[in-house]
Amino acid sequence: MEILINGKKIKTRKGEYVLDVARREGFDIPSLCHHPALPPDGACRLCLVEVEGQNGSNKVTTACTLEVSDGLSVRLDTPEVTRNRNVVLEMLLSRVSDSPTLLALAEKYGLREVRLVPQGEVCILCGLCARVCTELVGAKAITMEGRGTETYFRPPFGEPPKDCVGCGSCAFVCPVSCIPFTKTENTIEIWGRTFERLHCTECDKPLDLTPEHRDLIRKRTSLLTPEEMQLCGGCERRTTKNTMQRIVDGQLSLEAVRR
Repeated sequence: MEILINGKKIKTRKGEYVLDVARREGFDIPSLCHHPALPPDGACRLCLVEVEGQNGSNKVTTACTLEVSDGLSVRLDTPEVTRNRNVVLEMLLSRVSDSPTLLALAEKYGLREVRLVPQGEVCILCGLCARVCTELVGAKAITMEGRGTETYFRPPFGEPPKDCVGCGSCAFVCPVSCIPFTKTENTIEIWGRTFERLHCTECDKPLDLTPEHRDLIRKRTSLLTPEEMQLCGGCERRTTKNTMQRIVDGQLSLEAVRR
C-alpha cells in the first residue's frame, strides 16, 4: 500500500496512521495529545494535514486519526493547514499563555500575535494524563469532570486520589508540564500525596517505583516476582546475564527459571 506525503511515495501497512508514517519518514508534524502507546484521540487538533480529494475538494483533518489507504495524498504545509493550525495554537496559548512548549511552537510556526483574552489556566485539556493512568497504568486515579470550557482532568473532586500509585506517568506525558511531581531520595510526591520510593535490592539505588505501583503491576501480570521488579537497570541486566550464564554452564535448568 502506498500513500503520498508532500508528493513523496511512501509504503505503508494497513492500520497505520498518517502521523506515525510521516514522522517515521522524517516529516515534522506538531502534536501535543499523541502518544505511541495510546490509541489516537485528536484532542489537541495540532497535527493538521490537508487531504487531496480526487474531485479537487480538499479537506483539513488530524493526521493522528487519519488511517492510511492506498493512493491517499496529503500535504503538510499548505496555507489552509497553516491558518487552521495557528488558530488552534492561538486558542491554546490564550488558555495557557506562559507555557514554554506552546511559546516554542508559536515561534516555530509563525504565530506572531494572540488576540484572545488570556484565561490564566495551566492545563490544555489534552486528556493524556487520564488516558495513560487508565489505559496503561490501570490505576484510574484521574477522571474528566465537566464539559466544554469547564472541563477538568484531575482526581475525583480535586482531592488527593486514593487510587493513585505514585508512578508519575501522568506528569511524564503532560505536554505542558502542569502536574507537580517531585522526587527525593526516599519519597515521591504527586497530587497531594507522598509515596515511599523503593530502592534496588542489590545496590540500594532509588527506583522510580512505589510499593503501590509494584503491587498494581503484580495484580495485572505475574511475569515478574517482587524481587525482580525491585532491581535497577544495571543490576537487572547483570542478574539476567548471570542467570543465562548459569543455564549455559549447566548450573541452572530452564524449568527452575520458569518456576
